[in-house]
Amino acid sequence: MNSHQKLAILILRLMAAVWTAFIVLGWSMYAIEAAAGVNVQHYPAHTVIGNMAYIVVGVLVLIFSKPIGKWLGRDLGDKA
Repeated sequence: MNSHQKLAILILRLMAAVWTAFIVLGWSMYAIEAAAGVNVQHYPAHTVIGNMAYIVVGVLVLIFSKPIGKWLGRDLGDKA
């Protein structure tokens, strides 16, 4: 595995982790406020489903970051 592939894997993992953590944090705060009885805005089903899909995409990118990174970095730079 060349350095470009390793860098691509690192960037993918970092982006996916930040992406997923941000969305999960937002919805966790919403759920805690709703459970505590705070008057919160109720979102339509398509908004909730869309955000859950974003979380799934982030987790899938985390899981498959190594093969995606190898694919993105192939044929670049130092060949071993």
